[in-house]
Amino acid sequence: MRHVRAGALELRRQPLLLAAGLWVGVQGLVCLAALPEASYPWLALASSLGAAAGLWALVVVPGRSAAGPLGGTLAPAPAAAAAVLLPLAVLANAFAVAPGSSFGDRPTAPGLLSPALALLVVRDRPALAHASALTTLAVLTGLRHWAGEGPLWAPETAMLLGPVLVWWAWGLVAARLVQTTQIDLLRSDSAYALARERRRRTRERAEAHERRRALLEVAAVPLLEEVARAAGPLDPDVRDQLTAVEKDLRAELRGRDLLDPEVRRCAAGARRRGVRVDVVDHAPPSADLELLPSLRALVAAALHSCSDGEITARRPPSGPVLTLVHVGSPRSVRAVDAAVAAHRERLTGAAVAGFDVSVDEDSVVVEVGR
Repeated sequence: MRHVRAGALELRRQPLLLAAGLWVGVQGLVCLAALPEASYPWLALASSLGAAAGLWALVVVPGRSAAGPLGGTLAPAPAAAAAVLLPLAVLANAFAVAPGSSFGDRPTAPGLLSPALALLVVRDRPALAHASALTTLAVLTGLRHWAGEGPLWAPETAMLLGPVLVWWAWGLVAARLVQTTQIDLLRSDSAYALARERRRRTRERAEAHERRRALLEVAAVPLLEEVARAAGPLDPDVRDQLTAVEKDLRAELRGRDLLDPEVRRCAAGARRRGVRVDVVDHAPPSADLELLPSLRALVAAALHSCSDGEITARRPPSGPVLTLVHVGSPRSVRAVDAAVAAHRERLTGAAVAGFDVSVDEDSVVVEVGR
């Protein structure tokens, strides 16, 4: 599921990365073509292609999630460096390509470097992208005002500011697409988890129904037929077997979600030792699903440890998540208390609100709260 999520997000980012690569390639040729006419060719090269290489290295690097070239949040240091480098490179390029020793109003770097704004936004650094874009626009507007010919509302101003505005806006759109994709993926994950849980519960109900049917057909029916054929008092063995079947059926009907193979095995073992066992689940069908494995392990451990007396495990319809009561000999109570203590850390790590244990000489009471 994690690979599917990363792949879906990359599908949103790849068009932006591809367009940025094509745009940078074309604008790089434009910058190279303008080098012979620059007053300071090396400075013009450094402030255009050199700055582009620096921005690419700062912005298009693996993120903290290492999910592709644009995956994860960009670290603060390279993001801040890229945000500062962009307007400085534009200003240096305006000086390098201008005739003489003054600043010009036709730098070639803005078109080449503007995709960095979109990449900053997509990599979860919108504040730095906004600050860098506004600073770059202010620099270009100042150059146009002080070194350009004609009014600021002339078409040349739009041509100068256009690449910065377009890539800035495109970054916002791409980030929004990534955000909506993440929301859709979360919804899909939730729906998948819900469907999987429903399938599991349906399977468990079918298995419980099959167990009850098997108890009736294999154990109860032959005994009842023997009772029907009996002409006198029932044999004590038959009576004991009927009582055992009745207890098993009652446990299956009342135990519900608290029962799993391990709990059933431990309950059967406790009954063979003479312990009176009662496992009751009155909680709503979907209550505390994330705690059920830990609750079952706790009940199984208590059932396995008791050696006499009686033990009751119950999930009430409201209030505590689970109550566990054992009344027996001091030796059995100490064994159950030790088993409960061994599982306490597992339950408290499962985000339960409370775990109270009360121990007397002949009883132990456990209450797990929400």
